[in-house]
Amino acid sequence: MTASSGRKHAGPGPASDQPPIPEPTFAGRARTLVYLGRIGSLSSLSRKQPGFPFGSVMPYGLDEHGRPIFLISTMAMHTQNLQADARASLLVTQENTDGEPLGASRVTLVGNVLPVENTELAEVRKLYLERHANSKYWVDFEDFSFYRMNVMDVYYASLPALYGPSTHTRISTRSWQTLTATDSSTSYADVVGCNPAASFRSFDARHSDRSSATSKAACSVYLR
Repeated sequence: MTASSGRKHAGPGPASDQPPIPEPTFAGRARTLVYLGRIGSLSSLSRKQPGFPFGSVMPYGLDEHGRPIFLISTMAMHTQNLQADARASLLVTQENTDGEPLGASRVTLVGNVLPVENTELAEVRKLYLERHANSKYWVDFEDFSFYRMNVMDVYYASLPALYGPSTHTRISTRSWQTLTATDSSTSYADVVGCNPAASFRSFDARHSDRSSATSKAACSVYLR
């Protein structure tokens, strides 16, 4: 019997030269999920009904510290709410959950949403338009302005017991904001190759040759 014919069909297969992918931190999973998303649910405090939350569908961008950027009009109710009270939250959920919405990983960011300073407008505009190119048609309208959430709390929830123990955890803002500060704190999407974006500067080129389908599957698995 040759070596090849003696292999078991359920065997480990040939060894790979690639190092094992490290298990992501909860902060890394949360940052990955928010980066891969484009639209969330913004809850501001109603100006007309004090104390009540007001929900809005909200496209967002991200700066290098994971702070969401919004391009919003003064005519919108959520903008008027934020001008009266800057406190808000942004919910971002995982897409493609096979018809089970409660099975989606999700992140809730809590913080104050304030106008972007004039000195930072050029960079913020660039970051936002990279993710929402169609906004170039209204970005210069007089009633539109850039706002940014200064994140105070981060809450991450993973998939339920069908895929293993569920996770509901609070992430420190320091962990959230400093993920890109060192190579050891990279976004998990970078490691598996599903987000080789320039803004995540520690992308590991060893995984850049993975196919789109494989990378997307890996993102789905590890967001769990």
